[in-house]
Amino acid sequence: MRKRVEDTHDLTENLRKKSVDLNKKACLITNLRGTEQEKDLTLPTNCQGFGRIHHFRLTPKDSRWMPDPLPMLPANKYLNIPQSEVVHTQVFQLAACNFHCWYCFVDHNLLSANPKYSSFVTAKELLGYMLEEEVGSSIIDLSGGQPDIVPEYVLWFLQAREEMGLEKKYFVWTDDNLSTDSLWRYLSRKEIEYMVETPGFARVGCLKGFDPESFAFNTGADKQMFDQQIDLLSDLVETGFDQYGYITLTALNLENLENKISGLFDEIQERVHPNFPLRIIPLQIFHFNANKGRYIHRAEENQYKVIEVWKDELNRRFSKSELKTPITEVSLKR
Repeated sequence: MRKRVEDTHDLTENLRKKSVDLNKKACLITNLRGTEQEKDLTLPTNCQGFGRIHHFRLTPKDSRWMPDPLPMLPANKYLNIPQSEVVHTQVFQLAACNFHCWYCFVDHNLLSANPKYSSFVTAKELLGYMLEEEVGSSIIDLSGGQPDIVPEYVLWFLQAREEMGLEKKYFVWTDDNLSTDSLWRYLSRKEIEYMVETPGFARVGCLKGFDPESFAFNTGADKQMFDQQIDLLSDLVETGFDQYGYITLTALNLENLENKISGLFDEIQERVHPNFPLRIIPLQIFHFNANKGRYIHRAEENQYKVIEVWKDELNRRFSKSELKTPITEVSLKR
């Protein structure tokens, strides 16, 4: 295992203390009813307000963007169901985050472990709500916030899924912001091995920019954290997780863009895996009601310039057959 990523600052530990009840095996989960984020939902909240349905779309409506096969392809492979253009995914949000991204679709009031907008709930309770309400989704996204502030959040969910005999019914997906090494500090080796080996589970980590400057602009965190994001991504792959990546390409400064993107590819291929760029999907940033007071339209427009450079770099480094390989079949073996 390489060097550990340090906490962003004391905020991570303070949020953890507020967000987990170790005795009850409960986590602080956002209740979306009556929130600004609820106004952006196309379907009503479910699971007594703790859940929502998200529509993941394979082909973007915007022709300037790239297809996004996550999490549907990993889920379809595990559940043995045919690929579809749109999938409905059940989402639960940990009510804490240690970044404050200007484009985040979650109202920042829902990211501070505020009990006004959240309650402690166990994994078995959440799964029970899904069964009671007959939620029509076989994919569960454990999101946030930043779920790895409380790595037990995912562990307990996987354990509950197994104990309730639901492993074959639900695929579990978690997306974190690559900000903390809490997974290794708070879970035992045996618990981590369980997560790695349990069927029907995959992870995605989001690089919040393409260089230290864009990272700091997007997150409000220290720019040195960008390099630590790559270290953490490397550790997750080395540990053996079925790991994927997102990246946000928003920025104000586009100077020397080609060299910055090329340099990032170099770092990822050297430190994570030579094939890992093929497992990274750029996330398109949108304007929502929840982020209306902090949205930066110039940075949104710049993402379309950056993604063209990203595509060019992929084409330069990988063959046509490699680029056509399904994301689930991109090997991370050494």
